[in-house]
Amino acid sequence: MKKLALLTTTAAFLGLSALAQAAPITIIAFAQDSTSNTITATANGGNTATTLGGTDVAITVSGYADGTPTPFQAYLNLNATSTGAASLVLGTDVFQAFAGTFSITSGLGGTGINYLSGSFADIALAGSRVAGPNGGFQAALVATDPPGSVSFTSDQIPASKLGDPSSIGFTFTALSQALGICGSTICSFTASVSGNASASEVAVPAPAGLAFLGIGLLGLAAVRRKVAA
Repeated sequence: MKKLALLTTTAAFLGLSALAQAAPITIIAFAQDSTSNTITATANGGNTATTLGGTDVAITVSGYADGTPTPFQAYLNLNATSTGAASLVLGTDVFQAFAGTFSITSGLGGTGINYLSGSFADIALAGSRVAGPNGGFQAALVATDPPGSVSFTSDQIPASKLGDPSSIGFTFTALSQALGICGSTICSFTASVSGNASASEVAVPAPAGLAFLGIGLLGLAAVRRKVAA
């Protein structure tokens, strides 16, 4: 009796695992077309907060999750605002939390086809005050899940490919200066941008997984009937 219960419980568990399994995928990868800096970070007058953004940045999308052939041209709009004080770690690395929105569309001003857009919260703008291997300063704005810190929408990518966990990352290169702290916030700078996003595809249960789940549930029902008798 105990062996049968263990077998059927295991069958049910494996069937449920088949239902819950998700595969992470890269849903977009891009880089700006211009060789000039297109992203601007601005510390406010009191040096207590920093806004970061770019408007109608012409980009080339090199990877995309639906059937649209790549590469193709699009426009990036990015807006983010710091939500906490900046901090210095180990004397070289600067961190500050940000929240904001972005859109990658076929038209200016966020119009046309929405290839991918979304919002993010409780993420970090981070960079080093030491020049990189090629002599330039770099930084990154990285938003990752646990669930709820990133959300996506798209006209092209099915909702089934935009599930948690999800992430968006913007890489800033050619910074006009090394990241520094002015007052309690990151100092103003300009930069070039590239980025990518990923999400977990919502799993479609395989027929075998559903059958195994059914066997497990039927077995559990049989055990309960025998115990009741």
